[in-house]
Amino acid sequence: MNLNQLKYFLAIVKTGSFSNAADDMYISQSSMSKQIKALETELGVDLFKREHSKVYLTEIGAEFAKYAETTIKQHNEMLLYLDEFATKKSNTIRFGSIPVVSSYGISALIADFTNHYNPNLNVVIDMHENNQQRVMKELFEGTIDIALVRTDYLENIEAFDIMPYKKDIFVLVCNKNHPLTVKASISPTDIIPYPLSLLDTSSVINTIVRKAFEKYGVEKRAKCLTTRHKILMEILQTSNDITLLPYSLVDLHQFPHITTIPLTEEVTSNVALIKLKNRKLNKITKDFWNFWQKKPKPE
Repeated sequence: MNLNQLKYFLAIVKTGSFSNAADDMYISQSSMSKQIKALETELGVDLFKREHSKVYLTEIGAEFAKYAETTIKQHNEMLLYLDEFATKKSNTIRFGSIPVVSSYGISALIADFTNHYNPNLNVVIDMHENNQQRVMKELFEGTIDIALVRTDYLENIEAFDIMPYKKDIFVLVCNKNHPLTVKASISPTDIIPYPLSLLDTSSVINTIVRKAFEKYGVEKRAKCLTTRHKILMEILQTSNDITLLPYSLVDLHQFPHITTIPLTEEVTSNVALIKLKNRKLNKITKDFWNFWQKKPKPE
């Protein structure tokens, strides 16, 4: 038995289904089912009754839920208590982010905090930069305490404290010699004849772009999918492909052969700093959260 199994078990209790719990915990449904099956095998009891698509607690499962909730609560309280005595860890901010740190001024904000924080304390920034699915998984598992993510289509939103950081507007990105550059603005129907490259499905940007096409009744499949927006721009510099990206991610200095064109109807994405409401933070992470809250947000 491990803590993740208890968290998965409680997520199923809360949502009433394996699929919804898997979405909330950012793992696959098959992985969730395997973990619960392993837990039931170890305990020698059935925790759930499964009837078609619905899941119900057994009598022993309802009792086990009380112990699971107490265990998770005590574990979080223990970590917070120990943080006060572990110097390195209590001075550490465990921060996860989607790959926007250099594009959204995050590094400068972190530097500002460390420069003005207690001069007698060594601040440790333990930053994990990854796709949103992975960042959210780390947040739920406790590998990180706060995260910078896109809140569009964020599952289980009521579980988070959310501090908005930036509203980003999408643009079309293409080579400067592309036929579409003669247009002042672009609609989804203008894009149909041209090959589309996109960030892959682990990125919320992929979902936002697909929804934008669906709104116009346009079916547009990507020719190429990649995990990094800078790879997209490399592709566009020497091809006839196009993509849609938040404007802040487009580096026209590093990629001088590409350009951007506004969209006829605004497509946006919201980036925010988030933390779990039930997650207690060490002092330095609380101070960082409060510092971030007071800083002016980028346009």
